[in-house]
Formats: sequence, C-alpha cells, structure tokens
Amino acid sequence: MEAAKKQSRSFEDGKSVSAAEHKALVEEISGFKAEVEKLESECEVKATKAKTLEAEVEALRKQSEGFLMEYDRLLEDNQNLRSQLQAIDHSPSHAVNKKST
Repeated sequence: MEAAKKQSRSFEDGKSVSAAEHKALVEEISGFKAEVEKLESECEVKATKAKTLEAEVEALRKQSEGFLMEYDRLLEDNQNLRSQLQAIDHSPSHAVNKKST
C-alpha cells in the first residue's frame, strides 16, 4: 500500500512538473508568436520602404538620363557655335574689318 502511495505521489509530482513545464512552453510559444507578428510587421514596413526607394532610384535614373541628353545637346550646340565663330574669324571680310580698327 505504501509503495502504491509513493508511486501515486511521484506520478502526481511528475504530472505537476509536467504541467508547469507545459505552462512555461505555452508562454514561450505565445512569446514567439508575438515576436513573429512583430517581425512580420517590420518586414512589411521595410518592404514598403524598399519599394518607395526603388521608385526614387528609377526616377533619379531617368532624370540622370535626361541631364545626360541635355548635356550632349548643349555640348553639340557649343561646338557648333565655336565652329561658326572660328569661321567668322577666318573669313576675309572679317580680317579686313579687323585691320581697319
């Protein structure tokens, strides 16, 4: 009888320890679930920010291409104007006008 009581007590003790362990694990799981939700939320925020930054990069790339095209156009205009000025400086009528002044 005494042995049965001891065995019953050890079973109940094991059961209560198991219940305590179970409770601790349930709390740990709920903590992990909260952390997962927090991380998913942060991930969504960062994904939205990444999309915004990608759009800004694309806009800057297009703007840069526009600036490059405008620079090339201005460079060509400048070269044309320099050529015209050089042609005027070397023209015979301009040389006569220079000598008379």
